[in-house]
Amino acid sequence: MTALDDFDLAASTVIGLVTAVRADQWALPTACVDWDVRAVVNHLAHGNAKVAFWAGTGPPAPDGDHLGASPVSAFAASVAAARAVLAEPGLFSRQVTTPLGEVPGVFLVHMRVNEYLAHGWTSRTRRGSRRTGRPSWRRGRWSSGGPGSERRHGSRAGRSARSSPRHRKPRRPTGWRPSWGGRG
Repeated sequence: MTALDDFDLAASTVIGLVTAVRADQWALPTACVDWDVRAVVNHLAHGNAKVAFWAGTGPPAPDGDHLGASPVSAFAASVAAARAVLAEPGLFSRQVTTPLGEVPGVFLVHMRVNEYLAHGWTSRTRRGSRRTGRPSWRRGRWSSGGPGSERRHGSRAGRSARSSPRHRKPRRPTGWRPSWGGRG
């Protein structure tokens, strides 16, 4: 999978979560103490708007409301605009300036995916979703061609007989690990 595939997977998951927010849930609290669901989604939309500025192709994104009267469609539009900037030819091979300093352009994708993972999941778990547990992007689901990339979460391919469940000690879940090597 490419970095843009990672973005597409995270973005489509968060769009699905945002689409599932009912009208009476936008004001519910989230794990982000000072933000309700609408503020979290607005934060994500604002970050999407900043991508063009960081990439050097657009003006600075002003603070304020980025969702308007139709938060779901406004958020989806912000994702599409960010995706268009991230897919520009040559972006990944040049340096861009972010709040974290000068970084390769591909880092903008990783910044967005990180935000989607952190805030998309917290907005869902705090608004009374009946589903619990880890998000669908479990460890191993995303990979970028590194060791073990041919194996998906839960696959038995590539395991020796000694690593079968009855020969292994139980272990605690380690959480999701992104394809760029971070620790979850």
